[in-house]
Amino acid sequence: SNTIHSTITDKHSMTTAPLSSSSSTAAGSLLIEEFYSSKSLSPALLHSLLQRLLSHPRIHNGFIDILQLPSVQSALENMDEAKRDSLIATVKLFAFGTIQEYLELKEKNGDAVWTLTDAQLDKLRMLSVVSVARRGQIKSSEKTDVDMIPSDHAAANNNASLSIPYAHLAAELQITPVGTPFNDKDHMRQLEDVLIQCVYSNIIAGKLDQASKAFVVESHVALQDQQQLSSSSSLARMKQKEDGANKSTTTSITVHGSLL
Repeated sequence: SNTIHSTITDKHSMTTAPLSSSSSTAAGSLLIEEFYSSKSLSPALLHSLLQRLLSHPRIHNGFIDILQLPSVQSALENMDEAKRDSLIATVKLFAFGTIQEYLELKEKNGDAVWTLTDAQLDKLRMLSVVSVARRGQIKSSEKTDVDMIPSDHAAANNNASLSIPYAHLAAELQITPVGTPFNDKDHMRQLEDVLIQCVYSNIIAGKLDQASKAFVVESHVALQDQQQLSSSSSLARMKQKEDGANKSTTTSITVHGSLL
């Protein structure tokens, strides 16, 4: 939910102020308001607003919420299928995907998703840390054989902390090229910069463990349900909901981070 940000901040001792300025926060609020106040959006305007949304350094969730707005749905219905699918696939990456998945999609079909700017790639890389942490915790709870293991701190305190090796994170975040082993000289600084930015942005709570070369995750925001939105078929499902076909169904939307 949109209250996750404040909940995490209150529950954990490792809290820091976001790096972004108050003017950036205000600009983000105005951007969100543009989506919610617009009675109608042209496909071109929707594209422009989403580009700004995916680039904004202070907005880390609410992406699927935006797609479900009536004005946005109307604009999507007026787009051709290929452009609509590409737009939705791009938004889904920021809702629950990773930078690795983005690169795989681009390699298979360059038009399947938008070509991201440097700012958008940096933001997706940060959100990918949350995806990796979430998947690691799910696998650990299922007692499968994974690289990520409960930390000593977690075991001592009976909580859900998780220790993720730097090498695993660097590979998932595409900091180390495929087939290249992680090494401190070439990769540690870049990886730790990303992790520090994640903590400062309040999308994840954790600490760097340089001795063990691991990131200890103490808490992170929840991930978007990947089944909530799937290409153009989602339009029909959402239309059915509007017509009352699914009145008994309720959907809880939680994503990577927090709205302003």
